[in-house]
Amino acid sequence: MRDFSDYLENKDIEDLDNVSPGIVAGYLRGLSDIGLSAKTVARHMSSVRNLFRFLISEGILKRDPTEGLKPPKLPENLPDIVSVEQMESLINAIDLDSAKGLGIRDRAILETMYATGMRESEVINLNTDDVYEDIGFVRVFGKGSKERLVPINGQALYWIDRYSRDVRPKLQSKKRSTILFLNFRGGQLSRMGLYKIVVKWAKKAGLDNVHPHTIRHAFATHLIEGGADLIAVQEMLGHADISTTQIYTNISRKHLHKVYHRYHPRGKD
Repeated sequence: MRDFSDYLENKDIEDLDNVSPGIVAGYLRGLSDIGLSAKTVARHMSSVRNLFRFLISEGILKRDPTEGLKPPKLPENLPDIVSVEQMESLINAIDLDSAKGLGIRDRAILETMYATGMRESEVINLNTDDVYEDIGFVRVFGKGSKERLVPINGQALYWIDRYSRDVRPKLQSKKRSTILFLNFRGGQLSRMGLYKIVVKWAKKAGLDNVHPHTIRHAFATHLIEGGADLIAVQEMLGHADISTTQIYTNISRKHLHKVYHRYHPRGKD
């Protein structure tokens, strides 16, 4: 807002009624010209737009000079991914002899995340009766409480069963909970608690920039690299729009380029 105010002052504009769409567009162009990223320019534009919307809602102004102006197109950032081998090293880095059986719990959590691609909120809200071991599925409640069934592999089911049998009863507090994965006090894991679990074992495995969502990305990317159908991956991830899932095909192409340039005799030319 201070930047925008200085810009208007340099243009000898003292009344916000005199701010036109061209003035705002010129301000945003100037930000780009001095080398600010598209993301930063978009953030400035959002602030200016919110200012004028507030003034209109308060009856101070009657027109919005930002109406119709489009924010700069943001670059499509591909999510951080880890290889199959790195996922194996992450899972195998877990110390199963940790106090109170928390290592077994953590192994069950990471196996479940990699097996199903669940979001952080979906993992921490998973209930004991959401795991259908007999048919190899878990029931997941995603965004907007939308329910979906996701396949889960035998390895993950083994660790869930071991945790449920040997560890969870000891963690369970007097106040009984149906939440599957409990913290060391017997309550529900928080998002930060889950984050710390993943980061802790990632660091032990020598992996940087790994967080819970990285495992969701790994789930999707490894499926597509293995030849999985995009529609099936979309359904398992709980994406409402196929375009959200398509980003993983871009990652897969990036992976193919990396392999090609590394192994083809003339790939480095």
